[in-house]
Amino acid sequence: MSTSPFSLAGQTILVTGASSGIGEATARLCANMGARIVACGRDSERLERVLASLAGAGHRMLAGDLTDPAARQALVEAAPSLDGCVFSAGAVQLAPMRMVTQRHLDQMFAVNYNAPVLLTQALLAKRKIAANASLVYLTAVAEDISPYATGMYSGAKAALTAAVRTIAVEHAKQGVRANCVSPGYVATPMLEGLQNVMTTGDKEALAPLGTIEPDDVAGAVAWLLAPASRWVSRTTLVIDSGLTLHVR
Repeated sequence: MSTSPFSLAGQTILVTGASSGIGEATARLCANMGARIVACGRDSERLERVLASLAGAGHRMLAGDLTDPAARQALVEAAPSLDGCVFSAGAVQLAPMRMVTQRHLDQMFAVNYNAPVLLTQALLAKRKIAANASLVYLTAVAEDISPYATGMYSGAKAALTAAVRTIAVEHAKQGVRANCVSPGYVATPMLEGLQNVMTTGDKEALAPLGTIEPDDVAGAVAWLLAPASRWVSRTTLVIDSGLTLHVR
């Protein structure tokens, strides 16, 4: 067993949203750091490809839509004892407040709040989260800067942050830590579509320090999972490339 504070050797880590983006990057990095990965995602074909490419051995995949109670239950029943969990699955749909519908509100909260919170509840109830485990939740800097047309998305992420702070308090006696990683604009296909209608100045304003890649966010997540961060809980690590330098 490695004594490095940055090693995940011997640990079993659940990663939701592992079939693409930040979740995929996190699964790869954690595997490289010695962890056994339990990869979860909706797209089973992409999930299989990710799993096959991971370093090390002992990985497994559990495909399913975590907004579905039956899929969450199946994941919980199949999951081994977990030393860490990364709740990376999420979705965004833009709509100005005058155009928000009940369906839009329900969709944003189902994916970005209900799914990670109810999955956490079920894992805790079934004692699938080991003592001294680390729980990491992907939120968004949008909850702080509230960009145009993101009211429901930003609200769901802000609600998740509040829930994570409570989780950290309630399970500190078991040594369980709960933290958030709050990214700014990360280089993904969704961002590429947004930037097609932006000026050069607009793009520079999104990331004054440079473009954030999924691997950059994965590094922060892995740190919160590793022993190096063992005294850190109930906090949010913002990775926004300077986007909020003039906000906070």
